[in-house]
Amino acid sequence: MPTPQPSTTQGVSAPNPSEPISELVSGADVIAFGTVESVDPVVEDADADEFPAQTAVVRVDDLLKGDAAATITVSKPAGTTYYLTDQSTFSYDSRHEGIFVLKDAGDAGYELFGNLGVHDDWGNWQKFERVLAGLPEHAPGATKAELAAWTAQADIIVFASARGADDDIVVHTPPADYAASATLKPIEVLKGDMPEPLDVVQGPQPDVAGGTWAFPVKDEGQTGVFFIDTSSGTPTVINTVNPSSISTNKVPVG
Repeated sequence: MPTPQPSTTQGVSAPNPSEPISELVSGADVIAFGTVESVDPVVEDADADEFPAQTAVVRVDDLLKGDAAATITVSKPAGTTYYLTDQSTFSYDSRHEGIFVLKDAGDAGYELFGNLGVHDDWGNWQKFERVLAGLPEHAPGATKAELAAWTAQADIIVFASARGADDDIVVHTPPADYAASATLKPIEVLKGDMPEPLDVVQGPQPDVAGGTWAFPVKDEGQTGVFFIDTSSGTPTVINTVNPSSISTNKVPVG
């Protein structure tokens, strides 16, 4: 895929086309975590296939690359599959808060860079932090040694759906929050006994750029393989790799 250029948001043909975070990081003049304070024009039809050009005033809360004032002007080209808004909405096409990837536009302020421009999900935030730390954008998967160690330690191994606890949020993003504890609903038990939903907590995680994982706080939950240690009396998920990235056929049981 070619390196994105300014205004590559124009004329895209599919929602949320993928682009390597590493290319965005190297090509951007400024990468900032920010919030839209006002925008013109306001998008009235959130169901449109494409959205008009907009100019937004953005509050910069944190700088990840480059230098910028506390409040900046950001332009979004026409023809994009997303729009900017000054308040959180339930549309996947809206962008209100997140990581703004920007090119310097001189006196006009900044222009959003790349196909998405504003990244508001935790998965992409993690990739930005990893790349900015000099690491590959994708976190490594579980090794055979890790899977063997977790299997030996775990009293229960289950492929389950996890729903994070509303009162234990550790990461906030506009699309979803993430918690350090959850309720697991079993789908397939690979080791031990788990006939009913089980409340669990996340065990200690390594201190790495972008963090590791947490339980999404949304009703549909997230499926994955969970290795659970019950020896402390509090069922604890000991995975240090995202459960959703672990395949059941890789678990060394039986």
